[in-house]
Amino acid sequence: MLVLAKVKFDLRDPDELYFAQREIDALLNTKTRFIKTIPTLIKERPFNLLDDEVIHLISRLTYMGEGQGFLADIPPINIVNIIKRATFFREIYTIFETEEENVLNILKSIGLPMVKLEELKNKKIDPNPYTQIFIKDFTDGNRLVTVRFLPFQTLFEYVTEVKKLPAAVFRPKNSENWETYFKEKEIGIEKGIRELLEHMKTGHYRSPHFGLGKKHIGDFVDWASTDLRKPFLHYLHKYKGKGDPRISRALINLLKVKEGDTVLDPFVGSGAFIADAPMMGINAIGIEVLNIGKMIADVKCNLGIDLIDLRKSIIKLFNLIDTSIFKQDLKAELFDLKEKIRKYTGENSAYKKIEPHLEKILFIKKAIEEAENDEIKKFLLILLSQQVVEYSEKSRAGDIINSFKSYLEDRYLVLYSTQKLAGILGVNLNGSKVKIIKGDSTNMTMLKDNTIDGILTSPPYFDALDYIENNKISILILGLDEDLVWESTKNFYEAKYRDETEHNNLPLFVSDKYFSIDLPKSSMHLIELLQKSRGTYKAKVVENYLKMMKLSFKECYRVLKESKYYLMVISKRHSWIIEGKEEVIETSPILADLGRSVGFKLVDVIEHGLSKADKGKIGVEDILMFQK
Repeated sequence: MLVLAKVKFDLRDPDELYFAQREIDALLNTKTRFIKTIPTLIKERPFNLLDDEVIHLISRLTYMGEGQGFLADIPPINIVNIIKRATFFREIYTIFETEEENVLNILKSIGLPMVKLEELKNKKIDPNPYTQIFIKDFTDGNRLVTVRFLPFQTLFEYVTEVKKLPAAVFRPKNSENWETYFKEKEIGIEKGIRELLEHMKTGHYRSPHFGLGKKHIGDFVDWASTDLRKPFLHYLHKYKGKGDPRISRALINLLKVKEGDTVLDPFVGSGAFIADAPMMGINAIGIEVLNIGKMIADVKCNLGIDLIDLRKSIIKLFNLIDTSIFKQDLKAELFDLKEKIRKYTGENSAYKKIEPHLEKILFIKKAIEEAENDEIKKFLLILLSQQVVEYSEKSRAGDIINSFKSYLEDRYLVLYSTQKLAGILGVNLNGSKVKIIKGDSTNMTMLKDNTIDGILTSPPYFDALDYIENNKISILILGLDEDLVWESTKNFYEAKYRDETEHNNLPLFVSDKYFSIDLPKSSMHLIELLQKSRGTYKAKVVENYLKMMKLSFKECYRVLKESKYYLMVISKRHSWIIEGKEEVIETSPILADLGRSVGFKLVDVIEHGLSKADKGKIGVEDILMFQK
């Protein structure tokens, strides 16, 4: 059986093409053939036997980079399980030629047991919303069967476009209240999803409209839009060093974990690396030291939130905002809030930008806190937090209340479309468990030995980013002041935050553990280099960081199952001022040595372009693949 994995035509980075081959190789458990141009395959058997419609489908909307897909010749395997997980592919085709009596057995083996014998009389079969089967009969009784699969990830990315369609964009004329307004929007979303699924099956001869006035879903999904598609809740909040969702999802596949397994991110941040795990039937645990990161991750990973309760809470909130604005006396609380923010920011530019909006922000926050459901309250507060970040980064004349309402509506509609599509595809958004734990990855006493099926993470890159500064005002408004005890997350590398007691006893006491930690030669060489360059403070930060990372490696080794994998995304190189000159130092090998020093085997290193919005001092990343 041939399997052709056709990459998305709108890949955002050429490196994604090569990462896509890594992913499909892992999913198929074989080495695929790199296909530069798909049309050249039409000269080969069995592609030269395909009908025109199938050839048109395969060669339509191909990537214009260095390659267009990957080909494998393998025994029949369950392809449906693969299309539920694959990241970088617009379509995946399976093609096989066999005797008539074998067709049903092969279809069953690739994950399509629902096809009936009488259906094989048809030239085209649509067994489900994401599959098409094309059958061609030969005179000798054999049949050429082509199965076209639409990967779930592609459909979930495209479903975010339905909220741009006229039925969902324009406020209906008969909307007299928020209840009716949201009902009409939901009807528009559902109509758009039906249009999307129908178009993906039958709209392949339609040319997209590129200009203004787009009215058809094909105008949005059939061309490489410059707009970044934002599936699920990946982009609901700005957070330093946030990983690219496509890379994150593919990393889960490189771990070779199966449904029901559990993955761990020991430096989970805002949850980007594990947010897709529930969509793939995988359980996930994240460890995060900052309350703001944990709170964002809790929301981001909760795609199965009760939409009925959420809509009721949003309508109640909007009605409250519309009828009660500024009727409350907030002068005393507003004064206290301003003083607190002024104290921690020193009246910097961010404070000056946000100060005119603080009264309205405080009003919205108090209105949100009336919500009874804690999950919904957290969701609403995080969206408010994002507006705080936006308004503290740039001077904005617009009303923050209207901006918040618009953003909340947008995120609700994304959730609504995601849940509706999940129902159609049979994806249980609450079928897997995700737990975000406030804690320290150097002391994961909440996890037993040999219980984790795979680890993936992107730890802090030495001293490249401050994960607190851009969220400082938001942290203060949300009342997460504990996050500011370190001033900078670099302070967390210090020995006094390492502990040997239970994980939930923060802040931690001073331990002498650091003094007994042996670092590899590559780590010591870097520390000595910084010390000789009169960078005493910098050398100490780096030394603390490396010791912390070694302790984390030890804990990860302890909890990971035998022969399982740990994928770490880390900066390939780093720049420091040494003896008055900027020096670029290869830092990825230093982390690799640390992993090996606790027992891990380094089985692969994957280089790729930066997958983060906040580059800091980093240009290229390495993915270190360790195995226990």
